[in-house]
Amino acid sequence: MNRVTFPLMTDNVRLGVAGLTHGHVWGIIDNWKKIPGVELVAVADASEVLPKAIGFAHQYTDWREMLAKHVFDVLIVTSDNVESTEIAITALEKGIPCFVEKAMAASGADADRMLAAQAKKGALLMINWPLAWNAWVYELKRQMDAGAVGNVFHLKFRIGHHGPKEIGCGPEFYGWLYDESKNGGGAIADFGGYGAALALFLLGKPESVYCIRGNFTKDYPVPDDHAIIVLRYPKGSAVLEGTWATFGWDESANPVVHGAKGTLAVYGNQLKKHVAGAEAEEVAITALEHSSPAEYFLHCLRSGKAPAGILNPTLSADACRIIDAAKEANRTGVEQKLW
Repeated sequence: MNRVTFPLMTDNVRLGVAGLTHGHVWGIIDNWKKIPGVELVAVADASEVLPKAIGFAHQYTDWREMLAKHVFDVLIVTSDNVESTEIAITALEKGIPCFVEKAMAASGADADRMLAAQAKKGALLMINWPLAWNAWVYELKRQMDAGAVGNVFHLKFRIGHHGPKEIGCGPEFYGWLYDESKNGGGAIADFGGYGAALALFLLGKPESVYCIRGNFTKDYPVPDDHAIIVLRYPKGSAVLEGTWATFGWDESANPVVHGAKGTLAVYGNQLKKHVAGAEAEEVAITALEHSSPAEYFLHCLRSGKAPAGILNPTLSADACRIIDAAKEANRTGVEQKLW
């Protein structure tokens, strides 16, 4: 159940933040600060970065104490993938709408617990994947659904960088990213989830999954720094790569969708269609109606509508299940059936 039963009926928004160890949190807070009527009520975090959260009326080291003392219209949940689950469940059961930064959870089982908590009172739950704010995602889907390249049989997508520590993430962030018990994996959880969510949005649920993951380049322990996930569909496949091991990218398209009559390919923010015997055709991309995650969350909250696409928690829970199966496939060497 993703229906929101208690739409927000006021222009004033009482905002709380639970967790500051997810490195995306600072950009998210800045995004919310731009929304008129947002009141920065309280923030909670047990790490040494708490003083960086300026502008909030109250600060706590315990998110439970914060939730007990304040009323919120929106709670941003930005801790590690395990604690974020516990925060979200507690808040949702109180009827507090939750904006959870990706990934949804460290496992499919935890994601299901979040869905169950959301269903109790119908409070809004959105899983924010930064990928969702690229307009090409939706144009690619429209083109596929319109049959622009015929029946689609393959998706290829690669995402990542050369490592959280290497790109400058703080120890409060990479500390849990490198801990499988808190993250759910390494690069496979950090970036493989993007691919799983995109594949679900574009192609639907796969039948099975295979995976190869490992620490191929780091001279310090990480659960994995590169993962290749292969999804099997009834008449197609997807190859998804998540990496903490790549220093540069080639100039080829990413993602790429192959159909029986042509190929759709994304180059940066451009979408092109390739067919045999003709020059590549650039496809016009429709601008997003809501290009801000904060604005879109409030739109859902005020309209009572569930988040769409890869922002929907049911889809994000399925992405968690794909990552679970991928890890098991890598462990056993056996393709894992899904659903």
